[in-house]
Amino acid sequence: MIRVLVVHPDMKFLGGGERLCCDTIRALVSMRHEVTLLSETFDPQMTEVFFGYGGLFERVDMSNYASGNRDSPFGTSSHLIHHIKGQTRALKRLKHSDGRPFDLIFSTQDPGYIPDLNVPVLQWGYFPRYFPDFLPGSLVSLPLQEYYRRKTSRIGLVLAISQYSKLNLDVKWSRPSVLVYPACNMVRARGKRNLVVTVGRAIPSKRLELFWKIASLCPDYEFAMLLTQDPGLVEYSKSLSRGSPINGITIFNPPKETYHKFLGEAKVYLHLMKGEHFGITIVEAMSASCVPVVHDSGGPKEIVNGKTGFKWQSIDDVPGMIEKAMNSSPSSDSRLRAEDFRFEKFERRLFEIFSGLRE
Repeated sequence: MIRVLVVHPDMKFLGGGERLCCDTIRALVSMRHEVTLLSETFDPQMTEVFFGYGGLFERVDMSNYASGNRDSPFGTSSHLIHHIKGQTRALKRLKHSDGRPFDLIFSTQDPGYIPDLNVPVLQWGYFPRYFPDFLPGSLVSLPLQEYYRRKTSRIGLVLAISQYSKLNLDVKWSRPSVLVYPACNMVRARGKRNLVVTVGRAIPSKRLELFWKIASLCPDYEFAMLLTQDPGLVEYSKSLSRGSPINGITIFNPPKETYHKFLGEAKVYLHLMKGEHFGITIVEAMSASCVPVVHDSGGPKEIVNGKTGFKWQSIDDVPGMIEKAMNSSPSSDSRLRAEDFRFEKFERRLFEIFSGLRE
């Protein structure tokens, strides 16, 4: 058994990264490691209910610090400073009350938030942070870039969530890396109906406006958008809801039961983001025998093949693909492909990695 500090500063987002953090904790606890979660204050019970992981945080030690009343975006200097100060205070309190050192840091969100403890670091790798070219007037970002370079240099091993992410991370970070796909919680198929569903955090990069464009072009089908609201972009998510056509509905922050119900009843899952890092909701929809229609880029290219779904490059091709997907759903091929991402396989992969670290 080793003592692991899991670092995830913003647990309140309830997105794919937060789900992966929870799955990481589940796996570490199952391996009988001692886990402490370092994060800003959040509502553990709400997170457990949302993801369906009852009692998860009762099995770990919590080291929290106060939330900041800031609208600064994630990864900016002011956001980093708030969390660094909070982490320092939280770890100091932990040292005074406990005194035992950690054996490993497992960073599950962003390398900029890795605390300066002299222990090995594992880092979930989503995608390298982009820094703009240094044009006149942009030199203010040089210290931030140097800060990130120093933090990434401390990473002993990157766990890349897709081959797409790994290729980009290997170039930008130049750190040892392995491929570890996130875990899929299998969803039971229910009575299928002519329903197209999409799931995602309500941020502009997901290109969710296109969902309603497609819905307007396919009036014979139902469309449901299940959104997790970003605390800093609530008005954006509301604008998406207001833009829904007559055959579309929007559901905000659906709990696990609602999420599984819609995936279980849908025939088609439509994913719109270009360059998605992985796309766990695609896999979960496939586990419910949905036929996926995804953009031909990023991580989804590794998930979807010719037997399991459709990959589009032009938005004009999507309505025709949806019609074909409707006719081939429910899909046993999709369900079988999702089996490759079961939590048990994820857990076994982490066990192999931890065993290799101790050799």
